[in-house]
Amino acid sequence: MFEAQNAQSPLMGEDLAADLGYFIRLHESQAPQAPDHSAAKWDQRADAWEGDPNSQERTKNDDRVRDAVQYLTERGVLTPESAVADIGCGPGRFAAAFGKIARSVTGFDISERMVHYGREIAREAGLNNVDFRVCDFQNLDIEKEGLARQFDLVYCSLTPAVHGNNGLEKMMSLSRGYCCYITHIYGENQLERRIMQEVFGRDWKTRWTGRWFYSQFNVLYLSGYYPEASYYRRHRAHRFRPGPQYVEHFLEYILGPADRSQENAARIAAWLAANTEEDGMLEEVSDTWYGRILWDVREKTERTIYTRG
Repeated sequence: MFEAQNAQSPLMGEDLAADLGYFIRLHESQAPQAPDHSAAKWDQRADAWEGDPNSQERTKNDDRVRDAVQYLTERGVLTPESAVADIGCGPGRFAAAFGKIARSVTGFDISERMVHYGREIAREAGLNNVDFRVCDFQNLDIEKEGLARQFDLVYCSLTPAVHGNNGLEKMMSLSRGYCCYITHIYGENQLERRIMQEVFGRDWKTRWTGRWFYSQFNVLYLSGYYPEASYYRRHRAHRFRPGPQYVEHFLEYILGPADRSQENAARIAAWLAANTEEDGMLEEVSDTWYGRILWDVREKTERTIYTRG
């Protein structure tokens, strides 16, 4: 669907083909310090996030869930008649929120433990219209599973399940209406900056991950769709009690794979212990920008020759 050779028709022209090819390559690129996205790692995260009643992860994303529901309902794409797919649904908090409005919701996730918690959240909320499937979305056979064009809205947020053109094509093949893709664009975390500077003596570069956002927008636009871009900012200050899961988080998100050693984990743990307040808590302040792309898979035209002005 998005292969560069598809842009080689006489109508499209060399300039457009070159631009599309560039954004396809950019969209396929991988971050050099990408975290581990294996099923085992997500199982581990699920138990750390949801198994611990004191985990900040249980509540810290409530504002993101509320924003997603408000945005999608205001745009008229999340309605009582909607069949919704949530790809990379994690512990199902978005799926459960959608289920309170939509006719049906299906969550897809690679982690059995994430799906376990998703089912528990849906059950506790009394939602009989929310279902979950354990699968590797990148390898899921949409046609064989009878899932092609079965959903009015296909949603994914901050997930590696939809990456590159394979993931984007699979996402769109599920939809008979809309797709919504949400990703990080920019993040500033004061605690991560302090750890990098005070523990490792290095300057902390502000995290900017916008290339997937603008590359996907341009792949869609140059392929004939009409993606809408919007943005959401979250400022968050919270206090937490440092534990092993936080050591692992900082180890994974501020250091490259070669530096993710037990020795460096111990250094981070020692710093956290030394900087806690009298009650054993530590404050974390962060600012994060998210980008949203919304498009209708039914609205597509062939892009024709254009010249750069």
